[in-house]
Amino acid sequence: MGQSATESGRAGRPTSASARLLDGLDALVGGLAVLCLVAIAGVTLAGVVSRYVFAASLTWTAEAGQWLFIYLIFLGVPLAHRGRLHIAIAGIDALMTPALRRAHQVLVDALVAYASVVLLFAAQDLLDLIGGRSTALALPAWLQYAGIPASCALGLVYIALRDLDRTEDRWLGAAGVVLGFLAYAAFDEFRWIVLPEFHPVWTMGVVFAVCLALGVPVAFSMLLGVFAANLSVDLLPSPAIVQNVVRGSGQFLLLAIPLFLLAGALMNVGGLTQRLIDFAHTLVRHLRAGLAQVTVVSATLYGGISGSSNADAALNAKMLHPAMVKDGYNPGFSAATCAASAVLPNIIPPSVGMLIIAAATGISVGQMFLAGILPGLLYAAALMIAVAVVARRAGYRPGAAKASWGERLVAAKAAVPVMLLAVFIVVSLRFGVATPTETGAIAVAYSFLIGAFWMRAYTLKSLWQTLSSTAIDGAMIGLLIGAAVPFGFVLTTERVPQAIVEFGAAWLTEGWIVLLFLNVVLLIAGMFLDIGAAILILAPLFLPLIERFGVEPVHFGLIVICNLMIGGLTPPVGILAYIVSTVTRLPVVDVFAALTPYLVALLAALTLVTYVPGISMGLLWLGL
Repeated sequence: MGQSATESGRAGRPTSASARLLDGLDALVGGLAVLCLVAIAGVTLAGVVSRYVFAASLTWTAEAGQWLFIYLIFLGVPLAHRGRLHIAIAGIDALMTPALRRAHQVLVDALVAYASVVLLFAAQDLLDLIGGRSTALALPAWLQYAGIPASCALGLVYIALRDLDRTEDRWLGAAGVVLGFLAYAAFDEFRWIVLPEFHPVWTMGVVFAVCLALGVPVAFSMLLGVFAANLSVDLLPSPAIVQNVVRGSGQFLLLAIPLFLLAGALMNVGGLTQRLIDFAHTLVRHLRAGLAQVTVVSATLYGGISGSSNADAALNAKMLHPAMVKDGYNPGFSAATCAASAVLPNIIPPSVGMLIIAAATGISVGQMFLAGILPGLLYAAALMIAVAVVARRAGYRPGAAKASWGERLVAAKAAVPVMLLAVFIVVSLRFGVATPTETGAIAVAYSFLIGAFWMRAYTLKSLWQTLSSTAIDGAMIGLLIGAAVPFGFVLTTERVPQAIVEFGAAWLTEGWIVLLFLNVVLLIAGMFLDIGAAILILAPLFLPLIERFGVEPVHFGLIVICNLMIGGLTPPVGILAYIVSTVTRLPVVDVFAALTPYLVALLAALTLVTYVPGISMGLLWLGL
């Protein structure tokens, strides 16, 4: 039976009120997040201009950018709660009955709420302990952490209210928040439940793995693992955990991540990415399955400005997948081509993955960027060969006549402004003209000016949406990096890196076996972990072992990146496959099935990158 008008109105009132409240919070918090992102670009660019134009140094810009990024991260957390945008393993609830799915949602919300409550009170305690003033800004030092309690409180509000606009199960989020507070009372405040003393690494690892399998966001799974280990053996006070999170996410180098993401997004909305696609079209459209080859080549060109594989996957799926299907290609093959091509922007510089590995290990960003060029081109060639093989078997024919050199020249000229930016990024970092963060700020300014005044492509709405989505994406990566610091602290305190080195020395007697072992571990990890989480956990652990066997750190970094990007195409995580599946509305199993030839090609390329150091190190050996 349908609802009466009275019942419908009664059901609609709380839904409408909650929606209006959350929309208002979105506008406020989202506006502040956008303001932080713009301010990060502005203060960083101001530092560059003052140094190179006015030969003066603004000593406060670095610290201001770091503080702004911390605020951006914790503004992004509640926004991500509402849209369920946190980095997590998805899909486990699809295997459940409706009743079990509801219980699962309450459990996940309760775990996230518990972590948020712990962070809230720990951050409040930290504010009471911190004194003094910051070095450059001369502001009270506690202001750096002041936004964390408010962020955690807002996050709890978002979790409690976000389901109220649903017809059914509207109180599931609120139930999770209540359980989170009860868990805090039981484990932390009153110690009604005391965890037995176990080895902290095992405790942390088991809790992390269970939370990850349940679909708890990766950053919160890390924090929950640390909290559990701390409850078991009291490794470090909760305020110190918060301080470690902020210290890890507040590095000046990491500001480059949201800036490069923003530069790529501005290129997309400004119409410049289309010029790269047009140029790629003139180069390879005449080949068998020409549009699929265009997808690979355009991703190669796009990789030189974006650094975001997720963005490229969505872009390919929106712009090129429909054209391929219209041209007669199998939808699964078309979607798989879009997903596989998206590995390239995280290998070809600038790369968000390379920035993360540099922050985690201290490897030079400039050297990583230069070293990524040849492996990126190798991966592109492998994908093009895979396209050719599949196209021949499927009987696909060339989609268009071969472009004349005149057409190619016209398309190349149109794409020059974009390609110049890619060259500037690599050259400026390799020769120390600017830091990665400064280069990112220059890339943002360049992208904005070209899109606004040359292409005239921006509208206020498109620009705001670009800034908002980039702010949340950058915040989620920053939170992940911050959460990895206390996680790594536990591993380091318990001498896990040293244990891995000792194991390698005892059982892995030759370098090629060590590299094989590394690849197997990374391939397995990539099947379950986001690339950022896998880098932050595994790279610092394996670097000492690899160096002991004479492998160059930069070569190691490229092996890690090239390996883990394959994980974006494999179940159960396969984030690139999921993105393409969502955009194209194809079942993800169809995408995974069609990815098999691409995985074979990429594994072959990975073998070459692993065992032929010259592919990664060649440009560095030439003294470039």
